[in-house]
Amino acid sequence: MANKKNKKILSSSINKKSSSLMDDFNSSINIDQRLIEEDLAVTKSHVDALHKLGTLSIKEKNKIHKGLSSIQKDYSDGKIIFSKKNEDIHMNIEYFLHQKIGDTALKIHTGRSRNDQVATDTRLWIMKSSKILQNEIKQLMISILGQAKYHKETIIPGFTHLQIAQPILLAHHLMAYLEMFRRDLDYFSFSIKGSDENVLGSAALAGSNYSLDTHLLNKKLNFTKSKNNSMDGVSDRDFCMYFLHASSMTAIHLSKLSAELVLWSSNLFGMFSVHEEYSTGSSIMPQKRNPDSLELIRSKSNIIRTKAMEFSNIISGIPLTYFKDFQEDKKIIFECFDELKICLNVMSDVIKKSHFNEDKGVQLCNSYFATATDLADYLVIEKKIPFRQSYKIIADIVHYAQNHNKNLSNLDLNEFQLFESTIDKKIYHYVDVKNSLNRKKTPMSTNPKNISKQIKKYDLYLK
Repeated sequence: MANKKNKKILSSSINKKSSSLMDDFNSSINIDQRLIEEDLAVTKSHVDALHKLGTLSIKEKNKIHKGLSSIQKDYSDGKIIFSKKNEDIHMNIEYFLHQKIGDTALKIHTGRSRNDQVATDTRLWIMKSSKILQNEIKQLMISILGQAKYHKETIIPGFTHLQIAQPILLAHHLMAYLEMFRRDLDYFSFSIKGSDENVLGSAALAGSNYSLDTHLLNKKLNFTKSKNNSMDGVSDRDFCMYFLHASSMTAIHLSKLSAELVLWSSNLFGMFSVHEEYSTGSSIMPQKRNPDSLELIRSKSNIIRTKAMEFSNIISGIPLTYFKDFQEDKKIIFECFDELKICLNVMSDVIKKSHFNEDKGVQLCNSYFATATDLADYLVIEKKIPFRQSYKIIADIVHYAQNHNKNLSNLDLNEFQLFESTIDKKIYHYVDVKNSLNRKKTPMSTNPKNISKQIKKYDLYLK
């Protein structure tokens, strides 16, 4: 629906003549037009409350509702042209409504302010967007779980300081990320809970002069409660910080996962191959495929983490109640949502379609003495040698094997006995990588039985 004359809905007594430069500078419509669905819903609910008060007749209420629904359809059909003259989404909608139904539209702002209006709009958007991101996180978790199921028996090295440490199951490693992303779901649930306070009735800051039925407003907009304090209502943006914090934590976990997969896809590791749909070739080196998708996720994830700092810089140090500073907050949360959503989408597909090398892990474990800790435990359990003494013996054995270019499994028994005469053939049971997994006793360990239990648990969780 074109705004042909681009007139301001506010009268000249309120909005005195301003320059076109100020109109551009002051306008937020290019950003907050994304709140159109929320603003229409808030306005419809407010109109219902005005009707209940007797401020609007049933005819007027129905007329306004029909006009607002028409605006929604125009927007869906791509027929709306927003105007910077009317600053923001609220005044643009009021202007469009006036075009459709005439002066009855001038009654919709009775008993409210753009201050409580935008705060309510944003809360609704945060709750909606948090649920969308929760669903995207679940889809990523399903992709990870699928790979964990497939690789229940695939052995890889676990790392500390990027040094090969102990054998683990690939499924165990992948399911560590399921734990991280499960916490992220909880963080977004907190974001939803923190946003679940209706601000309507706060008006500009002091509250409304009209006895608006807040219970009706809450029911219409699916809030469970209203704000206790009108000044806090129009100035509170903590709920946006909850959303940004949840997004930041998810971004941290995405960045961590991306960084690992980039390393694993390198020639030096050879543990992971990015699907060709998500890797690119070199412009000069024909043999190379680069994990660009993962590198972009890592970069974008780190950008997402800066959004919380940007936002806190805007809202900190602002006295009560409403200031124009708040106009800049929505750009940040919208950008955060967009970046995080596409990162989750891409990572989910990368995990689903890419390939983990099933043979490389055992090779690396053997080549870099990943069962050395098991051998120390062998001396403790089987030979009753104190751990620190056992540790030194095995360290000397590893040093010997390195100098002779051997794996622990390639050492003869007499070579082991050079360092401890009581060592017997049972040590080879402890050298074996697979046996190392089976020996783990604690319920959170990489023992295959534990992993099977965890897989079943997440199967139920993600259904």
